[in-house]
Amino acid sequence: MGAVINSVVLVGRLGNDPELTYTESGTAIAKFRLAVNRPPRRDEEGGGGGRAEETDWLNIVAFGRQAETCNEYLAKGALVGVEGRVQSRSWDRQDGTRGYAVEINARRVQFLESRRDREAREASEGRGGPPREQPPADQPPSSAPPADDLWPGDEEEDPFGDQ
Repeated sequence: MGAVINSVVLVGRLGNDPELTYTESGTAIAKFRLAVNRPPRRDEEGGGGGRAEETDWLNIVAFGRQAETCNEYLAKGALVGVEGRVQSRSWDRQDGTRGYAVEINARRVQFLESRRDREAREASEGRGGPPREQPPADQPPSSAPPADDLWPGDEEEDPFGDQ
């Protein structure tokens, strides 16, 4: 078998504020969804086919200091670049069904908008004001999706088996 490459580079906007948790040993894990636009497919004549741009929603996971930095400086709507790899996992839910997830394990998250641009965007969205308060690390944010829907619990020391 030849070389195998698992590398992804994405540019998009956060669909939610990062959700920060910690493993039992203290490793930070930040999770957020990234909206990435996909241009419309071209029809056979090379035209746009009348289709609008589509959006893919991807689960992003960052670890360590990078996770803490994402949590501190990023918020819903922020423009970021993510470099990492695709990872799929499965687990048994408490109700006996099998859960599946495909995530991007971020090696690098790059902030792509200036503070001025961010503040202007937030003001236009009515999101200006003091920095947001974070829930305690052991308490999930109230707007977080159920853990077993996107990510199994963080009871494992290393959710990917390679950190």
